[in-house]
Amino acid sequence: MNKEANEETVSSAEQSRFKKKIAALDKFLGRGTELISVYIPPDTDRSGVVGQLNEELSQSSNIKSPTTRKNVQGALRKIDHYLKVIDFKIPGNGLVVFAGNISEKEGKSDVRLFTVVPIKRLRVKLYWCDNKFHLIPLKEMQLPSEAYALLTLDKREATLALLEGKRYQILGKMTSAVPGKTRAGGQSAVRFERLREVAEHEFYKRVSERANSSFVPVGDKLKGFIIGGPGTTKQHFLSEGLLDHRLKERIIGSLDIGYTDESGIRELVQKAETLLKDTELMKERAVLNKFLEAVVKEGLANYGLSQVEEALKIGQVQTLLVSEGLEWIVVKHECTDCGVIEEKIIKEPLKYDEKKEKCSKCSGKVELLEEIDLQDYLLEKAKATGAEVSVISIETDEGMQFLNVFGGLGALLRYKI
Repeated sequence: MNKEANEETVSSAEQSRFKKKIAALDKFLGRGTELISVYIPPDTDRSGVVGQLNEELSQSSNIKSPTTRKNVQGALRKIDHYLKVIDFKIPGNGLVVFAGNISEKEGKSDVRLFTVVPIKRLRVKLYWCDNKFHLIPLKEMQLPSEAYALLTLDKREATLALLEGKRYQILGKMTSAVPGKTRAGGQSAVRFERLREVAEHEFYKRVSERANSSFVPVGDKLKGFIIGGPGTTKQHFLSEGLLDHRLKERIIGSLDIGYTDESGIRELVQKAETLLKDTELMKERAVLNKFLEAVVKEGLANYGLSQVEEALKIGQVQTLLVSEGLEWIVVKHECTDCGVIEEKIIKEPLKYDEKKEKCSKCSGKVELLEEIDLQDYLLEKAKATGAEVSVISIETDEGMQFLNVFGGLGALLRYKI
């Protein structure tokens, strides 16, 4: 693997954090073209970016709407100030700065600034002003870098799917016109069998054409092709020689399974554990299986917010499991009377109201210092104690079970107390 590929290897935890940031930015909608996106690749010339911001600030005076003009100018000044504060020190993968009025109330301005460090090297330099933040280049970075083609079939039915990351997508379902084994009246056995062979060939031809059109465009990202089905059907299909040579080269296994519909795809993925051992899906499944086994045997595992927090605090956690479905936040308050700083986990962020919070020591008013995502909060604590982190998706049955049954928080432990 080359140096650039190594630099772009991203952990599942980093991918999840990045995904949540993009999703949050995607929800903002401006009332006019007042949301600004600035993409700055590494090694970008400082004067060019600053010069463009100054030019845009000058041009913004021509905006007819006073409110839009004020918001655009406020956003531009925030971006310019931020770049000065960091002394234009751009991270190795580049930097994207977003700013604009995100207030949902008509006539009220709330100009905020957000920054995102890309998980892969940024290759586009861009200034964009619209009613939404421009996120396409960042969204493209979230796309899995590897994919596996899946096909289940017998003589009557076929299902095609593509496994990317931790989920598979059904691309097509097909049925055949191959007659059953019972002959129609008056037909000879030879003629009937010939009709079956012709219908079978035509079905395999249609399946191959669909596989070629679905999987070949995936290109170099396609790392393997797995075929499943009952009996010798798989071998008969392959012996027809109808698959594109680029797909034939990527066949890594054929497995016996009992079904050929979507449940067959699920069975194929389960039975292909060894073939798919390096995929994110199987790595996640292995961690969850280890966790569930430890819980059942009352071994080195615990779950729940208080238990996991305490285990992290004393360095007991070997692997932290966090569901990406958790929407909790952590707020840090400072009492305006006694100066005590406290952290509090909020499970329902939409119901959080800073004005209703009181100091636990003196019941005085508090000021919000910081608000962070619970996942980020726990990841930092894990990093401080050398614990590994596995972010569990909600795109699989096992991931949803982890969220619903165990509350989305668990830990594999180094030792028991």
